[in-house]
Amino acid sequence: MSKTVIIGGGITGLATAYYLQEYAAGTAEYTLIEGSPLLGGKITSTHENGFLVEGGPDSFLAQKKATLDLCTALGLDDQLIGSNGGQQISTYVLSEHRLHPMPEGMMLMAPTMILPFLRSRLISWPGKLRMGMEIFVPRTTSKADESLASFVRRRLGAEALDKIAAPLMAGIHAADPEKLSLQSTFPVFVEMETTHRSLLLKMMKTKKTQASPASTSKRTSMFMTLRGGLQQLTEAIAARLNPKALRLNCRVLSVTPDANHYRIALSDGTNILADDIVFATPAYITADLLQRTNFQLAEKLRGIRYTSTATVSLGFKRVDVAHPLNGFGFIVPQSEGRKITACSWSSTKFMHRAPDDCILIRVFMGGALAEDIVEMDEAALVRIARRELQEIMGISATPVLAKAYRWHKSNPQYEVGHRALVSEIEQIVATHSGIYLAGAAYHGSGIPDCIQSGMKTALQIVQMQRHTNRAFTDTFSSVSVPS
Repeated sequence: MSKTVIIGGGITGLATAYYLQEYAAGTAEYTLIEGSPLLGGKITSTHENGFLVEGGPDSFLAQKKATLDLCTALGLDDQLIGSNGGQQISTYVLSEHRLHPMPEGMMLMAPTMILPFLRSRLISWPGKLRMGMEIFVPRTTSKADESLASFVRRRLGAEALDKIAAPLMAGIHAADPEKLSLQSTFPVFVEMETTHRSLLLKMMKTKKTQASPASTSKRTSMFMTLRGGLQQLTEAIAARLNPKALRLNCRVLSVTPDANHYRIALSDGTNILADDIVFATPAYITADLLQRTNFQLAEKLRGIRYTSTATVSLGFKRVDVAHPLNGFGFIVPQSEGRKITACSWSSTKFMHRAPDDCILIRVFMGGALAEDIVEMDEAALVRIARRELQEIMGISATPVLAKAYRWHKSNPQYEVGHRALVSEIEQIVATHSGIYLAGAAYHGSGIPDCIQSGMKTALQIVQMQRHTNRAFTDTFSSVSVPS
C-alpha cells in the first residue's frame, strides 16, 4: 500500500487528510506532520469571560461551497450562522478623520444606485464625475495581467482607488494594490470589462435583476461562520482523522529522493519513507524542503512573496462606548496615515461574540505596506489599537479584554504575473511523481479555496494510487509462475 505524508496541519493539510480517508474508503495510509503543538494554522478561536475571539479569519464566503459542504459532512450544519443583517448593514470608510458610510448600492467597488452615491460625502464631486465617466472608458485590448491599482485607476479614477478599492479589495489580501494581480484575485473584473465593457452598467443590471420580484431565490448571507468559532471546523476534521497518523510538535528537516520514494527526516530524529508527499506549507518553506529535489522549482516557489499581519481584539463594556456600532466596521485608506488598516465591529457582525453588556472590536494591522508594525510585541500592538480607536471612534475606556495575534509571513501575495508563475511551478512539479503542492499560495487563499485545494489533491493521489495498483495487478497476472 502507498504511503502518503502530508506536511502542514493547517486547514489545507487537514482537508487533504480528511478527503484522503474519504476517497480511499478508510484504507489510506498517511501521516500528517505539523511543526507546532496545535492543528488549524491561522484558524484559532479563544473563549474568555464570555467573549469569542478569532485570532485569524472569522468567516468564509458562502458562495464558495467547499466549506459549507465540509461542514455538512462533519455534522456542523446546526452551528452555521450568517452575518447579522445580511447585506443591509453598512461598512464605513475613514476619510479626512471622519467615518463615512459606504454609499448604499455599492457592489464591490462601483455604485449601482445613483442618488445615494451622489449624496455621499465620501467621494468628491470631481471623483464622482470621474467614476461616472467609466461607462465611456473603452475596454482594454491587452491580454496581459494588470494590477488592481492600474485597473481601477484606468476605469474609475484615482479617488475610487484610494478611498474604496485599495483599502477594500487589496485589504482582503493584505496586499500592495500596485502589485496585486487582478487576474489572480478578482478575475470577475476582467470578465466584466471583456464581456460587458462597463463595470457600472454590468453592476446596475445585476442589481436590477436581484431586486426583481421575479427573482424568488432565497438570499443568504455573504459571510458565514460557526457559532462557537471557526476552530470548531478544524477540531471536527481532526476528530475524524486517525490519531495515530498525526505527529504534532514535529518539524520536517529535509526531503530527499530515495529510489522511487522520498525520505523525510524529522526533528525527533526519525525518518519516514513516503511514496507521495503533500506540501501544505507556505511556498517559502516548501522551497527550502525541495531544494535538494529540484533547485529550479525551489527558486520559482520563492517567487511567491509573503507578508505579515496582526489582529488585536478589544472587549469593552457597552456603557463605556458611545459609538452606535451601526455597521460591520470600517476600512482605512493609506492616505489617512493611520497605523491600522481596518476595524471590524465583531459583536455587531456576528452573534455570540460578546456578553450581552459588552462589545467586541477587532483591529487589523500590517500587510504589504506596513508589515514592520507586526514585529512589535503584543503589548505594543494593544496600545496602538487603543490609541487608534480613541482618535477615530472616541473610545477612551479601558478594555475588559485585550488579545493580540501576530502572523509572521503568513499571507501569500498574488502579484502581477502570479498565474503564469504558478503554471510554471506546476509544470515542474508534474515531472516529479509523488509530489503535490496545496494551499493558499496557488489558486486562492480563502478557507474555501484551501479546502478545495486539499480535496483536489486527495482525489489526485487516490486516483493515481488506484491506477498504479491496477497496472501492477495486470502486470503480475500476465506473468507465468513456474510449477
